[in-house]
Amino acid sequence: MQYIKINHVRPGMRLARPIYNKNGVMLYERDTRLTPQGISSIEKFGLWGLYILEPAEPVPPLSDEDVELERFLTVSTFQLKDDLTLLLNNMKPQNIQSMAKEILRKFGNSENKLNFAATLRSNGDYVYKHCLNTAILAAMMVNKLKYAYPEQFAIVCAALLYDAGRLLVPDEILEKGDTLLSPDEHRIIRGYLEKGYQMLHPDYNDYKFPELTLKIVGQMARLPQTVSSPMPPKIRWKNGTHVLHTASAFDDMTSMHLDREPVSELTAVRLLRKHTDHYPAPFVTALIQSIHILPDGKCVEFSNGQRGIVISENQKNYAQPVVILFSNNQRIDFSETKFQKSMHITDVMKTMDVRLKVDRDTFKQYKTDAHTRETTIRYLQKRKQLAAAGRI
Repeated sequence: MQYIKINHVRPGMRLARPIYNKNGVMLYERDTRLTPQGISSIEKFGLWGLYILEPAEPVPPLSDEDVELERFLTVSTFQLKDDLTLLLNNMKPQNIQSMAKEILRKFGNSENKLNFAATLRSNGDYVYKHCLNTAILAAMMVNKLKYAYPEQFAIVCAALLYDAGRLLVPDEILEKGDTLLSPDEHRIIRGYLEKGYQMLHPDYNDYKFPELTLKIVGQMARLPQTVSSPMPPKIRWKNGTHVLHTASAFDDMTSMHLDREPVSELTAVRLLRKHTDHYPAPFVTALIQSIHILPDGKCVEFSNGQRGIVISENQKNYAQPVVILFSNNQRIDFSETKFQKSMHITDVMKTMDVRLKVDRDTFKQYKTDAHTRETTIRYLQKRKQLAAAGRI
């Protein structure tokens, strides 16, 4: 499965993830082969890109749980959009607390790990889908951290609300993408996040959100926009702020953007673990315990240039699964010390197509030798004779 930007999608490509309308009705199934008309229709949704199956790639298995997650995200996106629109118009959101309860019911009680959804996104829905994914991750994390239900509820409510101010950011800033923003533009975004916090009326809380929710949203607005900026000193960060900061960063890195491709879950977790000043270890551990990082069937690349497939996920240490090498079918258990010293997993394979790619200009420079040209001419002449005789 590959992420393809919408302007690079071509007829004949097959969808790797389904596309739903706002009511949760599936419009395009997985494995749908795109037509020019279908592409034109999908472009009207404003999606930044699609997840596409490679030419020979079979459709990956999708459990009932995965299907329900996709449908839930689709329907909830429009519910959250309605609520945040009310908030930005200085009216009380109607469904935030009921949505938070539903998310905790669905995702905050399971001991099983989740195959986290790589959702399709556009300018029009990025904030809503990002908040929902952050809320789902937070619900699973607070379950692992064993917080009391009132604290869990307050944290998930905060996840649904904290990014509302981003909806006020001018399009010309958002369309630049995070990697091209100047320090001044980062400060502008932080100002809008603070404005979104003030729209919750934290001083008198007439919307009746948990007090902890308001404190977390307020702290989220004060966080640095990038890990290159230090965390503000002398602030006693709430545990819920650390939960949302970690969940939000993970979803941001693994989701599609205008200016960059999503990274793998493995790469995202490594980056989180690298910056412990921004993402303390207990919260990253809770995230790792909640989702599959290297599940069975995941194709991976190794530090020695080899490639292979995970055949047994390691539930205790995601970096030490059992794999089979493609080159010689050797079975490698990374929990064994002898393998840890000689190689390690560098990343998930971005493509199963290992053919050399040659651009058209390079191809035009290729010249065959006389023998090859003569053989090709004889072959074409013979083919014409057979075709004329009706034998092919």
